[in-house]
Order: sequence, then structure tokens, then C-alpha cells
Amino acid sequence: MKIGTLLICVAAPLLVCGTAQAQMMGKTEHGIPDAPTLLTNVKTQSTGTLLKKRLRWTSSIPLNKTYEELTPEQKAEFRSLYESIKEGDEPPYPVKGMKPLFSAIQQGQDIMQARGQLDFVATVGPDGKATHVDSLGGVTGVNAREMSEYVASVLMMAKYKPAVCDGQPCTMQFPFKLKL
Repeated sequence: MKIGTLLICVAAPLLVCGTAQAQMMGKTEHGIPDAPTLLTNVKTQSTGTLLKKRLRWTSSIPLNKTYEELTPEQKAEFRSLYESIKEGDEPPYPVKGMKPLFSAIQQGQDIMQARGQLDFVATVGPDGKATHVDSLGGVTGVNAREMSEYVASVLMMAKYKPAVCDGQPCTMQFPFKLKL
């Protein structure tokens, strides 16, 4: 057998297996793609495993849907995060759904490896822009402060569907909770 033939016989199955593995690794439970920097951040990780830490989203609200695309049940689940919101009023919601927020935060988490419950509230104005973000604490670890600042900046830069109060765009808070 020639060396070229041997290489093809060995490389072809590896390529097929590698492609299948990449396809399986590209999605998590709710379809959040893994960051494309799987191996480039290895040297920034401290001790322990080289396995990536994942975000945990415990909701039936799909990440890739806009507020308008949510079912009435999913809208009700999101509205249940508010103590009091009038019937017919709508809370603010990311224009492109939650997925862009999660993807950006996952990239930061891949580098910073913080731990804990992210608990933030962004105040969204009638123009759909965040005016400020409050952290309610919970992030721990070596890079906790940096991760909190990073998440706050992600929430500040996001574009939101403004809240609707009595049929008019209004200012309302957007709660954001996530376990790292």
C-alpha cells in the first residue's frame, strides 16, 4: 500500500468523525452555539479542567425568538418576572431575542470563568435603549468584577423592543438572570 493511500485511509475517517463531533459540539440544549474560540482561550484558563463552562438557562422561553414570536404562554412566563404589570402592557425585550445576549456573555465566560448567578436589571427607555444597568450581585471568582462589568456592558449595548404602558412606549426594567 502506498503512503498516500494510507494517509487517505486514516485521514478520511478522522475528518468525518471530527465534522460530526463539531456539529454535535456546536449546539447546546437551547441552541446556543459554542464560541468559535474553543482552543484559543486555553491559556487564559487557570487550573482545573480544559472543558468549557456552560451557561444555564432554566426557562421554556426560546432564546432565538423575538417577543412577537413568543407564544401567549411564553409571554406570560416572561411577564411573571414582574411583580405588577397591567393586562395589555408589555415588558421590554431584546429586539433579536435572548440568543445574542447569551452568545456574547458565553464568550466572556469562556475567558473569565466566573461563577454564580447573574442577576441584573437594565432600565430600558421608551426608545428601546438601556439607560443604566444594576447588578444585584451573585457573581464570584477571580474575575467576578470584570464579568459583572462585561455583562452590564452587553445589556447596555443591546437593542430592546420598548415596554408598552397604556398603549405607549414607556420606561421599564428588564430583568436578566443566568447561572454561570
